[in-house]
Amino acid sequence: MKQTFTGVQILRFVAAMLVAVMHITQAISIHITGRGDNVYWGTGTVGVDIFFVISGFVMMLSTANTPADGPGHRASAWVFIKRRILRIVPLYWVYTLLKAALLVALPALAARSIITPGHLFASLFFVPMTAPWGLVQPVLPVGWTLNFEMLFYIVFAAAIALGAPRVRMCLLVFLSMFVAARFIPGSVPLAFYAQSIIFEFIIGVAFALLFLRWGGGPVGAGALVLAAGAIFTFGMGWDPSSARLFPWGVGAAAMVLGTIWLEPAIEHKRWAKPFAFLGDASYSIYLSHTFVVPATVMLLKKVGMTDTLAVFIITALAVMAAGSVSYLWLEKPLIAAGKRLLFGKPARPIYPHAANTASE
Repeated sequence: MKQTFTGVQILRFVAAMLVAVMHITQAISIHITGRGDNVYWGTGTVGVDIFFVISGFVMMLSTANTPADGPGHRASAWVFIKRRILRIVPLYWVYTLLKAALLVALPALAARSIITPGHLFASLFFVPMTAPWGLVQPVLPVGWTLNFEMLFYIVFAAAIALGAPRVRMCLLVFLSMFVAARFIPGSVPLAFYAQSIIFEFIIGVAFALLFLRWGGGPVGAGALVLAAGAIFTFGMGWDPSSARLFPWGVGAAAMVLGTIWLEPAIEHKRWAKPFAFLGDASYSIYLSHTFVVPATVMLLKKVGMTDTLAVFIITALAVMAAGSVSYLWLEKPLIAAGKRLLFGKPARPIYPHAANTASE
């Protein structure tokens, strides 16, 4: 069974940059054109939806060979959770604590400069909480997506441990949360999780199940589906405040499915390798760009550069460069240290695909 998907890796880079571009346009609007923080390219938000569909796809594919019964599936669930903690937590904690330190040391540089111990604790442990500035956000605002990711991982691991069908288990839990949120309206976590974006993980899981059963689709059809998804997402003029599952989840799903089917046409192309590396660095890009974007735009303004296109290009390049450095010099060493702590000496993984997948 295929273990890596070059096209999916590249799409992860695209998703991270879509979010970064959204914030670059906002920073330019604030610091260069003076139009304020409400003027920006909101469609970049679809990068998050792409991430969620990819996450569901990779998690299912990487655990496809877990034992169906007996004690093996409980051990597999524990390995799965440890791998997810290792992949998500260390780098997120570093950037969250960096943001907290900056808020304390240089509050004048941040629009939202209030920090409390309770909010910081909730942020570090992925508990949705109303921030001191009134929004349900962690200290590092882009971390809101990781609250959804961690919930998905927990439910998915429970399905593995119980030997339950993954799609059915996730659907049951997520729907139950929607119902519970209606009866407990005062619960911030329930209200946060009762959003349609959470079902995008299930779309990715379903794609993986289809791939495991029937393999990929025709390359030509993949190109058409990818193009259709891109046109639907970027060419239809949707309101950025639209509900997540439609249109953003639909567009993201089409782009992910098309990319999966296009894999035979992508994997051996020479140009794909550097973009796949940037896909490896996508998590670092996603977390670090929230520091890089405002710093770069303000620096360029300070040196007298006001051409918006030039500022945009230089900032985008700075985001990619900083994300790559973060990946090589921070993320990878943290993961290596975490592996020694959580797994000890290298050992053969319980489920074969876990060691080498698009998310690893």
